[in-house]
Amino acid sequence: MIRRATLMDGKALSDLMRRIDRETKYMLYEPEERSMSTEQAEAFIEWFGQAANSDIFVVDVDEQLVGYVLVVGGKPSRIRHRANLVIGLLDAYTGRGLGAGLLEAVDAFAVEAGLVRLELTVRKDNLRAIELYHKFGFNIEGTRIASLFIDGEYVDELAMSKIFTAEEV
Repeated sequence: MIRRATLMDGKALSDLMRRIDRETKYMLYEPEERSMSTEQAEAFIEWFGQAANSDIFVVDVDEQLVGYVLVVGGKPSRIRHRANLVIGLLDAYTGRGLGAGLLEAVDAFAVEAGLVRLELTVRKDNLRAIELYHKFGFNIEGTRIASLFIDGEYVDELAMSKIFTAEEV
């Protein structure tokens, strides 16, 4: 089930983020680099829940969090119409439509919040994610050359965005 994160998810969300960081090289943080206590995670969730253009959605399977998406909206008035996405899903749960479910929740939230632009970055070699983002209307805006340093090598990222029309918002 895909739902909004609640304060009760603090520990589980913090644990999930660290677990995904350990499982994959597609996320920003190295294994064990992220430090977030349960209290910090609860404050994080609370802040996101109070911001009109930000939110956190989680994938809950049998009362266990297995994925999430952060919708990080801008604070200054000039960028309040846009939000950046951070998506993570445990490897064992990929290919089941859960990533698509998260993006559907984001689309509904974007319309509700009056967002016009969603943006994200993705490793250039993460073809499965890129295909999913294309399916949901994201377009490649450019390549961020050598934007990540992973295992002693520089890695390129793609900058992608999705624009909602005036009729959608």
